[in-house]
Amino acid sequence: MGLNYFKDKMFDLLNEADNMGIMDIAVNDRSDKILVQLTDGSTFVLECRQLTPTQKKKSMGGARVCWMLNRHTK
Repeated sequence: MGLNYFKDKMFDLLNEADNMGIMDIAVNDRSDKILVQLTDGSTFVLECRQLTPTQKKKSMGGARVCWMLNRHTK
């Protein structure tokens, strides 16, 4: 599976997730990132990379998700 196909499928999964309270999904193909804004004001960034077999062995313990909390004032 290629990286672009994976990003397309991730977008589809997020777009169809009715129980997550997703307000907006923005994809930046150049930086391979997906920005997800939730109805509670939380914002998540998913960074997509395809690992080589050598990288897979080294990075199994280093997976991480960046999380930013935006507080919107209305």
